[in-house]
Amino acid sequence: MMISYQQNKYMMSHHRLRARVEAIVARRERAGAEARRARRDFLSAVLNARDGSDKMRALLTPDYVGALTYEHLLAGSATTAFTLSSAVYLVAGHPDVEAKLLDEVDRFGPLDAVPTADDLEHKLPYLDQVIKEAMRFYTVSPLIARETSEQVEVGGYTLPKGTWVWLAPGVLSRDAAQFGDPGEFRPERFEAGGEEERRRHAYAHVPFGLGPRACPGRRFALQEVKLAMAHLYRRFVFRRSPRMESPPELQFGMVLSFRRGVKLTAVERRRRHDAAA
Repeated sequence: MMISYQQNKYMMSHHRLRARVEAIVARRERAGAEARRARRDFLSAVLNARDGSDKMRALLTPDYVGALTYEHLLAGSATTAFTLSSAVYLVAGHPDVEAKLLDEVDRFGPLDAVPTADDLEHKLPYLDQVIKEAMRFYTVSPLIARETSEQVEVGGYTLPKGTWVWLAPGVLSRDAAQFGDPGEFRPERFEAGGEEERRRHAYAHVPFGLGPRACPGRRFALQEVKLAMAHLYRRFVFRRSPRMESPPELQFGMVLSFRRGVKLTAVERRRRHDAAA
């Protein structure tokens, strides 16, 4: 069987990334339990759990931990890519949003300043609003499924134990009672401490699910998208291509996607202080 250039490139990238992940796992193992307990990340949590008992050590072998870490890294690639694409697409169609976003990104610092996790959490609030609104506008997970562990009553309906319940987060996020003018892209509706945020139901917007089975990669995924957008908008702005249909056609599967992709033109920016130099 012949392997195409694209397949070969994918396999080489896969092996390189897997080798890097395994090297990180080995380095963390050598660092010792005390050093791992001081860190708060997925890999440290798995290794700390393995140190808890002989049973966990037998289960969480080095190969298994490496595979689990690799899966955690890549599991959200499709969802993260869709969120990033939809956010950039939406910003490209709203000049007022773009202007506010560029102002915040430019005020962060020079181009070579790399945002830390704390910076992403606290110093780019409007970027956070843009991403949350993009996730509301195009909710990446069409359905969330749960099975009742016991009989329960919901909205006047009695659901026996073992009943499958399907939740559509995208329908919730377009509820006009919770989001005024739901068809409008308006990041300010997610302003922290704002009136809309305060009066909105806590579960009106659940892009990562909810409860004990909510997406464990939520924080990591948000930081990925924030970091990517911060770097992109410090150097470029984007314009919608006339070759892209409007509104874009969506494809529903395990995750939402654009049926024909997102077609944008990247325009290199000339920032104010660069022009003055």
